[in-house]
Amino acid sequence: MHALCKNINAIVTLPLVALWVVAFLFFTGLNAFAFKTRYYKALTTDTTVCGSAVTLNATTGLANYKWNTGATTQSITVTSSGSYWWENTDYTNNKVANGDFSLGNTGFTSSYTAPASPPPGNCCGLLSVEGNYAIASNPRNTHTNFASFYDHTVGTAAGKMMVINGAATPNVTVWQENITVTPNTTYVFSVWFASVYSANPGQLNFSINGSPLGTTVLLSSTTGLWQNFTTTWSSGSSTSATIGLVNQNTATNGNDFALDDIVFAPITHHDITVTLNPNPVVSTTNPSPACAVYDLTKAINGYDASTYNYFFKNPAGTSITLANAQAISQSGTYTISSQNKSTGCQSAWQSVSVTINAAPSKPIVSSL
Repeated sequence: MHALCKNINAIVTLPLVALWVVAFLFFTGLNAFAFKTRYYKALTTDTTVCGSAVTLNATTGLANYKWNTGATTQSITVTSSGSYWWENTDYTNNKVANGDFSLGNTGFTSSYTAPASPPPGNCCGLLSVEGNYAIASNPRNTHTNFASFYDHTVGTAAGKMMVINGAATPNVTVWQENITVTPNTTYVFSVWFASVYSANPGQLNFSINGSPLGTTVLLSSTTGLWQNFTTTWSSGSSTSATIGLVNQNTATNGNDFALDDIVFAPITHHDITVTLNPNPVVSTTNPSPACAVYDLTKAINGYDASTYNYFFKNPAGTSITLANAQAISQSGTYTISSQNKSTGCQSAWQSVSVTINAAPSKPIVSSL
């Protein structure tokens, strides 16, 4: 009998929901936002945000990011107010005990049989009979008709994979493990497959607690091609789950594949509400020369003391009060800035050139 090693390139993604491990966002720039981590602990921070853009930073040092904008980088820059979120699969918290099979034939169960030696009168080696499996570094070592290649994890003879000679019976559990899960958490269930024999590639389902999850995985007929399939599952109130991989192919010729790097890991989800308040713009006009004193507020176009606070600096760059600004007596370049009283956002400083002429002396009148 020939076996085929299925190369599975599809990725099945389990929706995600947060671990109790909360990743904090670091925000750059002046922005207003509220931040909370869904499904575990809600954190809200109200901040006054000024400007037309803000950079949102996810927790640093992670390997995979997904933003609702489609970005996959650790940080994004947004230019409009609204709701944003980022997600990350915590692969460091893989619930599978021996997903890369480096520990050998342990940490899982199977409805298939792992023979200790080739059957009597076998044609092709250890996996000559359908419904058998082996943990091996190379499929060729288990069956002379299987392709020769290495595992997905290491890619050398030092690595291990699970090699299966598929049975002609549907709904047989190839691999299964009972795991502990956190309630109200979304997990990703991910597996790498490869066909070990080209005929009749494997057809498998993800399974949770005996029920199929996601669509049927159809393996490639190209041998030695590792493909990733993923799906997602939300735990609800559950504290444990039986996860499995079920073979649906009933072909006796072919139906042979390998699997490796099984992952069942939680997904964290982080929500951010961003409010961008625009910075005001102060408009000024250089006045005509003044006599003795000048009210600097007169240089402000559309002066509106009910909506804005105004700030002033003299030619030396020293701040002066509103009262002093309204009675300046020195020529020079002054600067003015406005601040929205409602948002607290402040404009850039605007220069105003003022020329003040001395008041004419009172003429002296002498009597004749």
